[in-house]
Amino acid sequence: MGRRRDDDEISVAELLRETGATPRSLGGPSEAAPPRDEDTGDGYRERLEQRAREAAAGQQRAGRRIRWIFGFAGAVVVLGSLVLIAVTSESAPQPRATPQDLLAPATTTPRPTFTTPSPTPIPTVLRQTSTPPSTSATQKPPPEAATCFVRFSVSDQWNDGFTAEVAVTNKSGETLSPWTLAWTFTAGQRVTHGWDGKYSQSGNRVTVTAESYNATLAPGATVSTGLNGAFDHGNPAPTAFTLNGARCDAG
Repeated sequence: MGRRRDDDEISVAELLRETGATPRSLGGPSEAAPPRDEDTGDGYRERLEQRAREAAAGQQRAGRRIRWIFGFAGAVVVLGSLVLIAVTSESAPQPRATPQDLLAPATTTPRPTFTTPSPTPIPTVLRQTSTPPSTSATQKPPPEAATCFVRFSVSDQWNDGFTAEVAVTNKSGETLSPWTLAWTFTAGQRVTHGWDGKYSQSGNRVTVTAESYNATLAPGATVSTGLNGAFDHGNPAPTAFTLNGARCDAG
């Protein structure tokens, strides 16, 4: 029968191996403790794998807790938004029902029944309307008011010639300086001599321009000129008098 060993009889090496401590020398580097039996072998590997599985399970549990917390917080936010919308809609003013609305009986308006009547023939009446003639094409604008008046008078006449006096009055509101008088002979008359104006003739059209001494014709003033002329087929009065291009009345 073996003898029980006292604690005083345990060696230092065994004590270090039991406690896992590393012996250290006072004067030199510490020596590495010899590996324990439980730190080697299949048992040690299984313990490491077990610890790794426990650490991974702890991380998974922590991840599930975090996801649950975020999901719960999102649900709280959505629920709070719905409550806020409901409170806001309830606080909005609603139209009040009048006493007439409260007392009015609930009635159902019957739907009218529509029947499509057969089409009734409508007699067609053709009306013939006459289109009035266009006034813009038939009516002429009124002539402009004459700005001068000419008196052409024959003072002497013989077989193939005559003497005439011509007086022109300025009826416009403007002073004409210089002035030019013109008219048209209708029977081929010809001017042979003129005075108090410069005469010229082109065909049947006669033009008289003012002299330097009577070039100004004030409003309402009258200037006179004269001429000798010849004719072959009578001596009718001329027409189409103008003063500086404006139409003149004749008399």
